[in-house]
Amino acid sequence: MKTKITSKVLEDISKRLQGESIIEKENKTLKALIVLNGSNIEINEKIENIKKLKNRGINISLAFSFMAERLLDTQRIINTLQPLQIYKEEDITKLKNISKEYSIIIGPNITTNTLSKISLGMIDTFIPNLIWTFLYQGKKVYLDFNQVKNYLGEETKNKEILNITNKYIDTIKKMGAIEIDNKNTLENIILENIVLEKTINNHTNNYEINTKGLQNKLRVSQTKEEPIPQTKTVITEKDIISMSSNNKLILPKGTIITPLAKDKAREKNIKIEIK
Repeated sequence: MKTKITSKVLEDISKRLQGESIIEKENKTLKALIVLNGSNIEINEKIENIKKLKNRGINISLAFSFMAERLLDTQRIINTLQPLQIYKEEDITKLKNISKEYSIIIGPNITTNTLSKISLGMIDTFIPNLIWTFLYQGKKVYLDFNQVKNYLGEETKNKEILNITNKYIDTIKKMGAIEIDNKNTLENIILENIVLEKTINNHTNNYEINTKGLQNKLRVSQTKEEPIPQTKTVITEKDIISMSSNNKLILPKGTIITPLAKDKAREKNIKIEIK
């Protein structure tokens, strides 16, 4: 799985920033908790991808499941990432304190066991509890389901197992999890979210969009009214999800539309026009 920031993201960052990287300048305190399950499929590549995030200024801590401690080369992973903290199964009693320390969770090797437990609410072990807690609190959770879709390194031909797996993935995504895959790579989607948060929250930086007159310019042509704020300058996937299918979204020039929002719009047959 190739992992690089898309040219669109690079262009967006370079156009909106002058000089120092937004990650290096603004997010030295952003802390990510990497939760590792007992699957070693492409694990070396995934660890290298996480190292790239650390090199961009995101602080990393590690949480190992019971099986991860037994199946993975944990010491090599620790040496590679040099984490702030290391958590293990016995730290399940510290969930509240752990959740206060980190902004996001990244699960690069989620297993069927963890996926099914979270989807069914059967959170009796450490990693499912951590992910459930972050989702419950509305924090960002990024998960790679490649291991689930390729159990023991192979795709299943059993249609019922495939249906169950897809159902669990859909459920956890509805809970708020963001999927990492070939299209939405780890580095891409996390950098995108950071850029968007800075665009929305920091009104003094030079990349802030001029919102004057947007209330009169933003028009949503739909069969019924939808709850999209009329002064939004950034359209996200959640905005598109809130709309009815087979409609048209008319936006003023300067509005940011995230790649995930564009994908969702195509999926729901929503035509986006810039005027």
